[in-house]
Amino acid sequence: MNTLMDVFLFFTHKSYSTGYKILSLIPGSIVFLVISPLCLLYLSHQISTFIPVSWPRTIEFTIAVSAVLAAITLMTWGLLSLWVDGKGTPAPIAPTHTLVTTGAYKFCRNPIELGTDLYFLALGTWLDSLSTGILCMAMGMLLGYGYIKIIEERELKLRFGKSYEEYLAATPLFFPKLSSIEAKKDA
Repeated sequence: MNTLMDVFLFFTHKSYSTGYKILSLIPGSIVFLVISPLCLLYLSHQISTFIPVSWPRTIEFTIAVSAVLAAITLMTWGLLSLWVDGKGTPAPIAPTHTLVTTGAYKFCRNPIELGTDLYFLALGTWLDSLSTGILCMAMGMLLGYGYIKIIEERELKLRFGKSYEEYLAATPLFFPKLSSIEAKKDA
């Protein structure tokens, strides 16, 4: 195997047991739900000390709770769409067998990433301040965007070709357009 793309493609053609798929989610869950947020939280807290904005704790609490509920919803919906419709997971070692454009993926290409970034917002806001939460989310989105553009989109173009290119052109990366939500509800 010569490149990282060869590694991704190696796992594409396998069939996975439920146990294997569950185990494949553990490393990513640890990285994206524990290690990354703690690093982003620390860095964001350091930066937010230079931002003299103070929010009422009730507003911060409301934002944190709303963001974590939205995060759980998006991450679960995205994962279930990949699991059921794509017969795989977001983990590179147990990828989907088909391009998933249903469920949450009908509205944006990366609902799990968006959910993760909302989780960063919730965690930073809950544990420190809204300023820290916003910085956590912004840095998470920036890192996620880099990964998506450098690795994920290339890998999906190799695996799914023209169908992915059409999906890429038609579906927003993170934030659904309100007009597309209305049009897709009617379809």
